[in-house]
Amino acid sequence: MIFAAIADWAEQDEFPVDFMCTELQVSRSGYYAWRTRPVSHRALADIDLTARIRRIHAAGRGNPGVRRVRAGLAAEGIRCGLGRIWRLMQAADLQGRHPKAWRRTTIKGEKPVSAPDLISRRFTAAAPNVAWCGDITYVRTWTGWAYLAIMWNQVCQPLTWCCAA
Repeated sequence: MIFAAIADWAEQDEFPVDFMCTELQVSRSGYYAWRTRPVSHRALADIDLTARIRRIHAAGRGNPGVRRVRAGLAAEGIRCGLGRIWRLMQAADLQGRHPKAWRRTTIKGEKPVSAPDLISRRFTAAAPNVAWCGDITYVRTWTGWAYLAIMWNQVCQPLTWCCAA
């Protein structure tokens, strides 16, 4: 990391290499050895793996996260740890999407019958007690689910409600 910083500064001609090596307490010969050293096998493998990860991520329309990318790599015959994939995805600025958890909340009976629309979607009434509406919902509480039913007259404000645990 220090040698990379020295190389960046040396390219910009900000400071001489001797000065930077002295100030950062590294040897000049170590810096020049680092510059001439070939790329490691691990770094080359990471470059190839990053290209594969990008391809898998793009094929999944940007959805797959670390585990799905790992499964895609396994399908190609490449075994790799989650940590390495996570690190390479971070470096490549790739992120999976996290969909909201979906829960099935309404379960139909054995022979469901749809309720008829008796007011034909006319939501105003000429007088009180001509048309009533109602709805039911459920709210999660500390002790479980509470079911809330509301009924109201089409002319007035909500009149009655009922709550059952």
